[in-house]
Amino acid sequence: MSESESPPASLSQPVAPADLGGGGRRGLGFLEHVNLVFLTYLGSAALGFGVQLLVARALGPDGRGVYALFLLSAAIAQGVLGLGMNVSAVYYLGKRQATVSRIVGNGEIIVVASGAICALLVLLAWPVLGDTFVDHGVPYWTFAFVVPLFVNYGLLVAVLQGTSRFLSMNAIILAQPIVQFGLLGAGMTLGDVDTTNAVLYWSGGTFAATLLALALLGRPALRLPEWLRVDRTGLREQVRFGLRGQVGNVMQLLNYRLDQYIVLLFVNTAGVGIYAVAVGLTQSVWFFANAVATVLLPRLTATDEADAARTTPLVCRTTLLVSALSALALAAVSPAVLMLFGHAYRPSLTPLFWLLPGTVALAGSKILTSYVFSQGYPGTNSLITIAALAVTIVADFALIPPFGVAGAAAASTLAYGAHFALSLLAYRRVSGGSIRDAVIVRGEDLRRYLAVARERFAPT
Repeated sequence: MSESESPPASLSQPVAPADLGGGGRRGLGFLEHVNLVFLTYLGSAALGFGVQLLVARALGPDGRGVYALFLLSAAIAQGVLGLGMNVSAVYYLGKRQATVSRIVGNGEIIVVASGAICALLVLLAWPVLGDTFVDHGVPYWTFAFVVPLFVNYGLLVAVLQGTSRFLSMNAIILAQPIVQFGLLGAGMTLGDVDTTNAVLYWSGGTFAATLLALALLGRPALRLPEWLRVDRTGLREQVRFGLRGQVGNVMQLLNYRLDQYIVLLFVNTAGVGIYAVAVGLTQSVWFFANAVATVLLPRLTATDEADAARTTPLVCRTTLLVSALSALALAAVSPAVLMLFGHAYRPSLTPLFWLLPGTVALAGSKILTSYVFSQGYPGTNSLITIAALAVTIVADFALIPPFGVAGAAAASTLAYGAHFALSLLAYRRVSGGSIRDAVIVRGEDLRRYLAVARERFAPT
């Protein structure tokens, strides 16, 4: 899968809106790839739900809160120390401006550097905060390998996405929760599971998925001379471009999760655990949006500007429709679902309802920001997310003290709505297209959906 070889057929052919069904083309078309990734995310989410259930029951709200905050801290460190190598991987591979071996080789340098920095942080924290962390059940020492593992996993997923190797990408996305679920189940069968065990099981799943990714990438990515040669110019270019987009990714992660720290400040770790369960369930609304954005990003990056501008509004309004219907379905079944977590998690229902409108709005943002990124404006997405994060911080401090976890959820919906509004403005500015076209479903769209459904399910 070297970039010196011919590009995949799925990247070499632009996709017009009329071709979304993929009919009449050799191989998988856009819709087939979306369906494939969607089913993978659905399977991953089902496994993830099982993991959530086991972790919640094993740790209780307090332990679940510590677990959520630890992985959140690791994710933030991964976003910072990864230097945007995953972002630049998708772009440079989509544009066919770098080889897979060079992208992976440069990325592994960043992985090693991130591990060294995290090990140093652990050593510095040990004499100062070590006893405090241990008293609260925080496995801070695992930070030294959790973060570089996170960086490596994200890089390899991005390499597979950037080269449109969605089958391989799907395999490692599924491998992580499968291994983690198996380890958790075995741990609970053999004895008690504490926060440290839960983090180690997460690490085991991620490590297994990383090894699988390297095996699937194969020889083109595992050229030892490329790994040992420091390509300063290429590395500098990848980091420079990646950071422009990664700033937005880190800000978006804070936009998603900063409120957990503020809930800890004004409520307690149990409140974080209750809120984390609500957030985890509402993310199911993003199954379709995440699948579409994953397939759409390399597609838009490889195609011409006019085609990208035609495709994006249809995909966006379709994604909003599917996400809204998914949110309504989740609202209907969530009381029964929360019963599986146990009585202690019943308070998660109210924040879940407050989160749903913003979750639908952010589904639209995922599509629009993919378009803006594909046109070479990652910095614009970063500015959008910074503005939304400002809304998050103000709303969190205004709503969490008086309303607790429900206030955090309402603040998130306000911030997600702001992000979507700014994404619409950026889309209009870059493409010259209409905001209405990106949001409002048309009658012809419904006819297109029916036509695609008849094509897919008609007897052969």
